[in-house]
Amino acid sequence: MGKPEMNYQQLIDVGLSEDFESFERRLVATAQAMGFPIISGVLMRGLLQDTNVQITSLGNTPDAYVQAAKDLSDTRRDPVMTSLMTQSVPVLYNQQTYVAAGVGELWEMQAPYGYKTGIAVKLHLPGDKHFLLGVDREEALPDPGAQLMQMVGGLQLLAAHALTAADRLLSPKLNKDDLPKLTKRELDVLSWTAQGKTAWEVSVILSMSEKTVNFHLGNAMRKLEVTSKHQAVLKCVAAGVL
Repeated sequence: MGKPEMNYQQLIDVGLSEDFESFERRLVATAQAMGFPIISGVLMRGLLQDTNVQITSLGNTPDAYVQAAKDLSDTRRDPVMTSLMTQSVPVLYNQQTYVAAGVGELWEMQAPYGYKTGIAVKLHLPGDKHFLLGVDREEALPDPGAQLMQMVGGLQLLAAHALTAADRLLSPKLNKDDLPKLTKRELDVLSWTAQGKTAWEVSVILSMSEKTVNFHLGNAMRKLEVTSKHQAVLKCVAAGVL
């Protein structure tokens, strides 16, 4: 199996998806490029154990497994879900993960549909919301090393962009008035960043130091209340600012 083949534009495209159909299609294509035929996303409002938790599922769950996947009681017993809700690090799983948790039957139930081994991550959103993203396949994961680290890192980066789209598609539309005032320089830097330029490339284009570029990016991120330049770009594009 080759290395993951994601590029910045693919991630931007995921984040800028205009509807769930294109969003899921792009997620699936990216997961397949990483060597995983199945991808599952969950936008959760509240905590998993809450009686009034709201869950919206995304991805390409096999048709024959859709109903079983919606069983909330099984979801609450799933050791991958439990780990994601109680820790902030990515979760790698296989059959032993379920056996060790005393729920081997859950693995046996999902394995025939391609959920034999995988990686899952969780990100937080404001307002007690969580975004979970996982990729699954039948083939065992690589042994600990560079290839496995690349897979995990790729999924975390994909999740950061998918989170933005999932939240935007399920929330009221943004408009320019919803965003704080950005300076012309901040908008210039974000505009070139949206085109995939690095901070160094932007510094050359705008005739400023790389340190100044990062200064403007940092200011924009703080104003927009996001944690990465990618999310800043996506938020501005979604509101029609860029």
